Amino acid sequence: MKKLSKAKKTKIILFVSFLILSIPIGMFLYHINKPIFRYNYIEDDFEDQIIGLFPMGWLSAINPQNMRVVSDGGNKVMEITSKTSQEYGTEVLRRFKKTSIGVIECKVKSLDIEAGFGIHLPQTEREYDPFDDIIIMFSKGEIYVIGGDDITEIDEGTSLWWYSVLAINKDKTWIITKPEVSVMSYEANVWYTIRIDFTRESFFLAVNGDSLGEFNYPKYNPPYFASLYFYPLGAIYNFKFYVDNVKITLSNPVDYMHPMNIFLLLVIPISALGFINLHYLLKLKKKRN
Repeated sequence: MKKLSKAKKTKIILFVSFLILSIPIGMFLYHINKPIFRYNYIEDDFEDQIIGLFPMGWLSAINPQNMRVVSDGGNKVMEITSKTSQEYGTEVLRRFKKTSIGVIECKVKSLDIEAGFGIHLPQTEREYDPFDDIIIMFSKGEIYVIGGDDITEIDEGTSLWWYSVLAINKDKTWIITKPEVSVMSYEANVWYTIRIDFTRESFFLAVNGDSLGEFNYPKYNPPYFASLYFYPLGAIYNFKFYVDNVKITLSNPVDYMHPMNIFLLLVIPISALGFINLHYLLKLKKKRN
């Protein structure tokens, strides 16, 4: 049996060493890359946040400068502002692991009742497209539950100045027609506790512990939810509302591996192999010279 040369032994030892090192390093990178996808329960009371800054753990692709952490009587909350000088409205969201059953809880306070805001739990394939979803809308002292029949998409270029209730993003604009009957009234500068117990077909809404009924989703394919939105509706002045004590409980979340995690687990051993081969190619070239 032919003995391995010293160079080959060294190459094997280096390869095995890099492979062993790649396992803990790869797992470390995997875990830091999936911070929001490993929890079945999320809670944020904003008390560990920094006043004046955008709230950590939240996302906003449209006017993120309109969100910040503020103090409300010594209690830290998230402030959301609608500014008329900006073209595309405002939105902020919290992502969570995909699920078809869960509970959303939060507290909200409107600083006045001249404008309004929406709370939206969109289906995963209809994110910020409300036709297949249900929106809880606070508007001018009344709380409404908005479904697809209450929403109309308007054409690009349509004058928007006379519409009082809008949902806007960079691609689409919708007119929201309020139903004739609201589910309850609300007042300015008063906190309201919202609870949404949702399944793939419907959700139960309760405000301040009072049940306001069951509301059915028009469609539910695929039957998953993965984000919670807050956004001010179209306003003709700077309108603000507060959010606090957000709690998200997932009953049957879907576990999956983020594509970036797969990349990170593969890149280290591939890099190690490439480094070893490059080292010996350079060494071989040096010997030939």
